[in-house]
This record gives sequence, structure tokens and C-alpha cells, in this order.
Amino acid sequence: MHRLGWMVRTSAALCCGTVAVSGCGDGERPASPATTAAQRLDLGVVGIDARIGDHQALGSGFVIDGGRGLVLTAAHSVWGARSLKLTTGLGVLHGRIVARAPCDDLALLELYPRIPGLAALPTAPVGSSGDQLLRSLGRRRTDPGVAAAAIASIPVRTTSVAQTSGAGLPLPRAGIPLDSPLVPEISGGPVVDPANRLVGMAEAMGAPGAASPAVAVPWAQVKRRLDELRPGPRTVYVGWAAQYRCVGRQNAYARAMHPGYRDRDARLNAPIAPTRIPGTEGVEG
Repeated sequence: MHRLGWMVRTSAALCCGTVAVSGCGDGERPASPATTAAQRLDLGVVGIDARIGDHQALGSGFVIDGGRGLVLTAAHSVWGARSLKLTTGLGVLHGRIVARAPCDDLALLELYPRIPGLAALPTAPVGSSGDQLLRSLGRRRTDPGVAAAAIASIPVRTTSVAQTSGAGLPLPRAGIPLDSPLVPEISGGPVVDPANRLVGMAEAMGAPGAASPAVAVPWAQVKRRLDELRPGPRTVYVGWAAQYRCVGRQNAYARAMHPGYRDRDARLNAPIAPTRIPGTEGVEG
């Protein structure tokens, strides 16, 4: 199997007003003429329900490879998760962690079972302006009586004002500050331009249900991390072992945010690079 990086072929920039962005998986393929922009988002934005300790943690993510059922999200949203349910436009599926980068706060998830129809978002072209209004997307239940999580859209702009998380876990250094706070349910979701093209990933690390400062991690930064991955034993991905120097701060955040969290819930599985959660050892893709 080729490196995961071959899935990503296009790039764009939006840093200092321009963020670097690259497509992943089938994101560069044009949508079917019958697929509207809203439908494309519905097939690419994922809601994440993680059971961490005694707490239900909600976050978001987005499809980066529909064929392989791969979803990208923020590592802190699933750190120590004993179960994962992923809400997609095609229904609620189970998920498992197949790679984590604690320092950069990234986690790669795999949908189970794999179903056809999900699609990666198209990526913004080179030269996208950071001065335009962007949107941070995720899935969020706005009505307690409704089981399905609808796509939430928060207007945002990039800013030069440095942001600091008040939750004790530093926001990714590669992130570009956003001018609007975000709730944790949106963290890990995509940031898109006015044409619904991917420019980065949103990161917010507040207490459950509370809005907090946020950044957009440029897609080019994420792509570089994805390029480091390679298929490992038992259908996980390896290559992020050096990132595990930051396990301590992820554990500290999880203990502070999720009652009943235990460090062993996120323990590392030697000799394989630590990419699995307890309970998934016998699950094959």
C-alpha cells in the first residue's frame, strides 16, 4: 500500500492573509452534476461522539478519503475514547482511531463499516485570500429532541491577534487565529471558503459546551503530517511516534475535562506505534 500522502495532490495558500491548503483522498474529483454544494458538505462533514471516562465528548471532523473511510479530527476530542460514534450524512457509524499526533493535536479515524457515498471536500485553489469571510463547519445537535446532528456553520475570519486556550492545552502553533470563538462541538471540523472549499481545520479547546478562542490549522501543515504516515500492522497507520512526547499534556487536558478519565484509556500499544484505543485490538478493517 502506498503512503497516505499520495491521497493528497492539490494545495492552496492562506498564510499571513493566505493559508496553505491541499486536497486529500477523493477531494480533488469534481462532484457529480447532481450533487449540490450542500450535499457535498453533508457527505464530507462528520460529527464525533466520544465516550471519554464518564463523559460524552462531542466534536467534529471531515472525510479525507471516502473510499478508505478516513476522517480527520482533533486529537483532544477523542483522546482516551473508549467508544466512538461518527455521524455522517449517510447515518451514524462506529469509528476507531488509526493514528494520533498529540503535539499537533491531530487524530485519524476510520469509519466502520465502510460505506460508499462519503466524499472529501474539494480544496481551495492557490492564491485564496485570507481577507475573505470563511466558515467553520461541524455537526451539532441544536434541538435535544432531534437525534440527527445538523451541520453548523460559524462565520469566521483570520486575524493576527494571538489566541490562547484557557483549558490548559496550547492551541497548535501552526494555527492561524480566528476572530470568533468556537464551541468544542465544532473543533476538528473543516474551515471552508465562500465556495465551500477546504482551507484548514478548526481547533478550539474550551470546556464542554463553552465557547473558546480558536485557530485554523492550514491544510498544508496537516498534509505534511499525513505524508509521514504509512500503513502499519492490523490496518493502522504508523509514522507519528515522535509526536508522543506530548502525551502528558493530552492526558492532563482529558483529566480536567472528562470525569472518570484514566490515563490507561489512552495507553500506548508497543511495539506498534501508539495509534489504537483499547477494545479495538481485534478489529480489522
